Amino acid sequence: MIHIPSLKSTTKKIPIQKLAAPNMLYLPLTTYKGTLSTIVEKDSYVKKHQKVAASEGVFASSIHAPASGYIRGEVNIDNQSYLMLENDFKEVAIPAKQFTINNITEDEILSTLLDFGIEGSGGAKFPTHTKYNTGSKPIDTFIINAAECEPYLSADYTLLKNYTKQLLEAIQLMQKVIKASAIVFGIEKQHKELKPLILQTAKNQDIPVKIKLLPNEYPQGGELQLIKSVTGKEIPKGSIPANYGIVVSNVGTLWAIYNAFYKGTPYTNRIVTISGEKAENIGNYEVAIGTPVSYILETIGLTWNATSQTVILGGPMMGKAVQQPEIGINKGSGGILIIPNPTNKRYNCIQCGYCVDVCPQHLMPMEFARYSTTEDILQLKNFHVNDCIECGACAYICPSDVPLMNSIFKGKELLKATSL
Repeated sequence: MIHIPSLKSTTKKIPIQKLAAPNMLYLPLTTYKGTLSTIVEKDSYVKKHQKVAASEGVFASSIHAPASGYIRGEVNIDNQSYLMLENDFKEVAIPAKQFTINNITEDEILSTLLDFGIEGSGGAKFPTHTKYNTGSKPIDTFIINAAECEPYLSADYTLLKNYTKQLLEAIQLMQKVIKASAIVFGIEKQHKELKPLILQTAKNQDIPVKIKLLPNEYPQGGELQLIKSVTGKEIPKGSIPANYGIVVSNVGTLWAIYNAFYKGTPYTNRIVTISGEKAENIGNYEVAIGTPVSYILETIGLTWNATSQTVILGGPMMGKAVQQPEIGINKGSGGILIIPNPTNKRYNCIQCGYCVDVCPQHLMPMEFARYSTTEDILQLKNFHVNDCIECGACAYICPSDVPLMNSIFKGKELLKATSL
């Protein structure tokens, strides 16, 4: 792990502000290991919170309209599919579903997570109903991932600070399903002021919780790294934590769960940190899923300008540079960063091994650069490129600015296209 100077100190003090929905929303149809199929006709009228696209199978999910208006068809932006929704600004909504929390069943909880499109908010967008469907497996530890180790981002921090009670209610609800023996919040030491707030609120609600203060290191919030820090267990790469008695949930995901069961609304909005050296009006904003990046820039006083700035969707380490201004916010987007374009040139690998030293998965990233260039699929497999969690630590530490992340993305795509 590595220590990266954090720039969270300013944004984490700013209260959550709500960003008005735009005229046109671009709802992402790409989800975890699949694509959603549109279930409404082009030019049809939809109400706010109406389901507009869904998928089936183990990793099934869905997406709902954040506003009322008209479906204007599908569009491909940067090789990803989006459903266009033209906002009529009338806020005509379907009735919110009412739940009797005290009598709700495990099956009803899981089916609602699926029906309301709840996905992991930390970036991977893993379907939440699948994660919590642990069957008869005994769960020892329910870990609340509040590490938020990416520089700049403070969305989870502001949720914990301002909605502690609501998040604990969501945890209590999910305990009806997994029945974990212990509930542990994993929080970086730089946010230790949250500890007494969480403990006192949990005590008031008669919810037994523990706090594990974590080093201010990256990628402390990675699932496997967090599990090891909290429990001491080092579970194998690619394994399911529930098989080892552990369930990990992101703070943003719990916020979506709270809204689903206590407000009766599907996952249509999330909290996003807007920051970066070229950003204005930085802070934490509640944003409708599908809000285009260009609209967000305009709202905070900027314009789309690819020649002078880079816009990153997500954090600076695991996020990806936005190539088209229409790209919409998805359920895993924790931030929008506006930073200056890099001026340095990228040179050849000098075999220093720094990327190996910092890799939390104990991989050899410089080999991905070598074999992605030659498209040597067998070697990419031998060096386990698919075990990479795309944290970006290798690219951050590389003194030669080798495009390691691009090599990793390409390597995974090469393997995906083969049967190896």
